[in-house]
Amino acid sequence: MIEDIATRVADLSFDALSEAGRERLTLCLLANLSVGVAGVPYCVVPEPVAEGGRFALLSGSRAGDARAAAFWNAAVMHARTQDDFDPVGNLHVGTVVLPALMAVSNEVPLTGKAFLDALAAGYMVAVGISRGLSPKTTPRGVRSTGYYSPFGAVAAVAKAKGLDAAAIGSALALTTVFAGGTTQAWIDGSDEWQLHPAHAAETGLRAVELALSGVRGGSHALDGTSGFYNALLGKTVPFDEVVNDFDPSIAAEESVIKRFPVSGICQSVVLSAERLARQIADPGQIRRVKVEMNAFEMRYPGTLNRGPVFRSFGDRLMSATFCTASVLAHRGLNFADFHTAQNAARDRLVGLVEVIEGADIPILSARMTVETGDGRTFVEQVRNSRSEVAIDWFSVDAWGSALWQEAGRSSEAFKSCRDEIQTLSRADRVDFGRWL
Repeated sequence: MIEDIATRVADLSFDALSEAGRERLTLCLLANLSVGVAGVPYCVVPEPVAEGGRFALLSGSRAGDARAAAFWNAAVMHARTQDDFDPVGNLHVGTVVLPALMAVSNEVPLTGKAFLDALAAGYMVAVGISRGLSPKTTPRGVRSTGYYSPFGAVAAVAKAKGLDAAAIGSALALTTVFAGGTTQAWIDGSDEWQLHPAHAAETGLRAVELALSGVRGGSHALDGTSGFYNALLGKTVPFDEVVNDFDPSIAAEESVIKRFPVSGICQSVVLSAERLARQIADPGQIRRVKVEMNAFEMRYPGTLNRGPVFRSFGDRLMSATFCTASVLAHRGLNFADFHTAQNAARDRLVGLVEVIEGADIPILSARMTVETGDGRTFVEQVRNSRSEVAIDWFSVDAWGSALWQEAGRSSEAFKSCRDEIQTLSRADRVDFGRWL
């Protein structure tokens, strides 16, 4: 399996992706940078600023160490939990692969085409590994971003640095040493969730450095009798069984860009609540709220957090109950409320929300029913938040510009970054320092 994946990484070209895949990948790049710029105030990791440093940071400053820059940028990009994600593999790819490549671009001169080749490889590998594993490992507490995204970062960095298939294979095998992270943080209200992508991004640099220094990884580190798959699933998995998951076009095309700064699962919940809020003049009249969700998504750790005490932003962004109550109370998403301990109107609604399984509800969907004191019933259903909450090249300007301005940057700075990315495949050099 290692050899098969490494060969695909070595051979992959951005040009080989479908037109939709190429468009989506560059859009994900712009979206994740915008979310990262806006995420700086919410990051729990100290900024590694160094005078005279050469590694670009999302704050606009510089760090003196590549790994420190990748670690911090990834934590920042994930700090609003608004970075893109794969809905089947249940993981964030861009927030891991992109910071790793940002650091590489400050060490190795990369053309725009080379950068996009590497980015595509990162998405392909992270999604390819996660899709067959996550549905089985997520219910046990394995966080896919921590376990599977590091392989994407390693593939991207190895591709960007020009490693051959054999060296890429060693780097991927060594990644099994660094993969880790659980979903308990969503239950405890703690901060590990920001560190998962940070560690994964840093792993992209570390594993490739080790492979370049001659450290050899096992050829069956993934599919061996004591390899990665068997350790997680209790059985070996031949590559033929998962090969269809390693389609680079699909990995890009199906990446979901989050309109709202809450969990990917709760995007449909927020949209349903926003639509209902427009129909209910007085939230004080609400007497009962029922939220029906997909069974797998509903049981993702943290989604069923009911409060009444929510200890952190991490608790709140995952909780379908909190998202529903907050949006209904404020008649729209109010990001500041997700950082507020108490709010009487919202807290009253928290106690009225019931989250249940909807047998007919697919992933990325939700149905919400609200009953009011005057006997009326309101129902809204979002059938596919990927399309209904879509961010595309026609809607990204208003969304992205708002994020940059929230961070104290100008709309002109956003537009300049957008223009650079739209022509990136023809660029002679990638320069994040100029963009940021």
